[in-house]
Amino acid sequence: MKAADLKLSQFYKTAFGTEDSQFEKMITIPTSALGTLRKELIETLGPEQTKGFLLRHGWHCGVSDALKMKKLDWDNNEEALYAGPKMHILHGHLEEVIILQNDFDFDEKTIHMEAIWRNSYEAKEHLKLFGKSDHAVCHTLVGYASGYLSTIIGEKVIVIEQGCHAMGDECCYSVCKTVKKWNGEVDDILKYYEPNSLINELNQTFEKLKIERDNLNKSYQVHTRLMNEVLRENDLSSIAGVLSQTAGLPVMIEDTQQKILAVSGISEEEAKQRQIHDLKVVTKTELMKAPAGHNLVTPIFFQRKIAGYCSFLYNVEQPQEVDSMILERAALACSTYMLNEHTRFSAEQRMRGSFLEDVLARQICTEELMRRAHYLGFDLKPPHFMVAIHSETIKKTLNKDLSVIDDVVNSLSIFCKDRQINALTGQKSGIIIMLLSGGDLSKISVFKKEVCRKIADFLSRKYPNDDFKLGVSSTAQLMEDITQLHEESVASLKIMKRNSNIVHFDSLGIEGVLFQAKNADTIEKFVYKKLGNLIREDKNKDMELTKTLFHYLNNGCNVHKTARVMNFSISGLRYRLQRVNEILQSDINRPNVTYQIYLALHSLIALGELDIDVEVEEGSEL
Repeated sequence: MKAADLKLSQFYKTAFGTEDSQFEKMITIPTSALGTLRKELIETLGPEQTKGFLLRHGWHCGVSDALKMKKLDWDNNEEALYAGPKMHILHGHLEEVIILQNDFDFDEKTIHMEAIWRNSYEAKEHLKLFGKSDHAVCHTLVGYASGYLSTIIGEKVIVIEQGCHAMGDECCYSVCKTVKKWNGEVDDILKYYEPNSLINELNQTFEKLKIERDNLNKSYQVHTRLMNEVLRENDLSSIAGVLSQTAGLPVMIEDTQQKILAVSGISEEEAKQRQIHDLKVVTKTELMKAPAGHNLVTPIFFQRKIAGYCSFLYNVEQPQEVDSMILERAALACSTYMLNEHTRFSAEQRMRGSFLEDVLARQICTEELMRRAHYLGFDLKPPHFMVAIHSETIKKTLNKDLSVIDDVVNSLSIFCKDRQINALTGQKSGIIIMLLSGGDLSKISVFKKEVCRKIADFLSRKYPNDDFKLGVSSTAQLMEDITQLHEESVASLKIMKRNSNIVHFDSLGIEGVLFQAKNADTIEKFVYKKLGNLIREDKNKDMELTKTLFHYLNNGCNVHKTARVMNFSISGLRYRLQRVNEILQSDINRPNVTYQIYLALHSLIALGELDIDVEVEEGSEL
């Protein structure tokens, strides 16, 4: 018998007959109904499960027809193979099948067949319901061919649709080989032919959902406990403790500079050894290699910026999925804690700044002063001194962004608090002001220098692109003198010397008092009235005559002493002094003239127009 002679009536009947009929009952189903079924399956089960369902459905249909074909008397084995494509057409799956290649061996149970399928009903229905596809869709036809050929050959055959009309190809193109012939290329396809794959997938999905439910429940419970710690106003150490206890893992919380803020489950020394020293690349939860084991790290966000990192520490064990969920909720709790602390600190800082303004304005009585200082935790114990801090960068951005100076003020407040420095910090007219109180009166001079140097170093590290200048007042015993201290610190800023970022009012002479009187223009006019001719003569000569004059007056008008200090010959010095007298048209050795010129020279140095390092003994402390 030949495959071309096949008719459906040889195997199927379309009407009901006797129960012992040798023909199987066949029903007709419109292709549109099959397309609708396909759509329902995809929407209910999803594309992957639908693919497996249709492949297995086609497989069973192919196997059923192949068993019928094996009962017939074929002219040869090739006709039995060709009967498969013929049945495809008779069932209405296709309009035409063109065999391009058909290599088979029934003894070896191998086959390699390639064929073109024209007018696949599956491809047409898919295009009608879903439009063009990015993958082959004739799953029923592929399953049918696989089941049919496997039954005829006696070895599992897998058909792959390498071209499909639904993908935009003119026709569908199939390749049929035994599993061994595919050499592992279809290993990921075999799972679709497993009879219980759908049940297994549903069971796996159920198990995944159960795990997800348990994870969500656990993470919710941890989140609740963490937020309770925040609501109780407990610190980061409490949060780390709850987190470590719940997860059963060591916990570490760091800031952006990787200073350890809290640790639980291990000692701080052990935590330092487990730190990863390049966390700036971490923008989401990541498992990273640590010096010992691994760290699961998640960033802590605050005000849209990364403010720190929260980590679980592992030795040899691997993190579970729930660990990431818990850690991310811990980071949220840390963010909430930071927000609360920021709000509290900002409110306190505003109160401290307002208090400082009231003190400077002398708007509160002594009793109120003591009461407010007590509530703010500021010790009014004398002695007192003030520091005025100025930055050109802050001055330029002050009108555009007030938060810049607020950030510096807050940073200085935290700096003093961390180092237990008794200080009030605020700002006035674009200048940061600090009132510092307490300390040993006998050592106040050394204390002032150390504290101001620490403040300057801190600002240079914290804001490397800014150039901060510090003016430091003298010392007072009475709170009533604080306004005077403020004026002294601001005056010190005005006469900032070259190559220096700190000026102490105590190191200034009479020019400090003059600048404190806020008459800088008058001082400058006085200087040029006394020294104008000399400055104009000397400005292109490195101010050598002006410097000579200063050293001469600074050494009591003693020629020999001045010559030694300047390492200059006496004759050369006398010539210079004579030249200065001629330019100034006055006798610099007259006491009245000497005093006025000496004062003008010091003012010129204070104005930064004469580069001389002057060592002046500090005035006596008040």
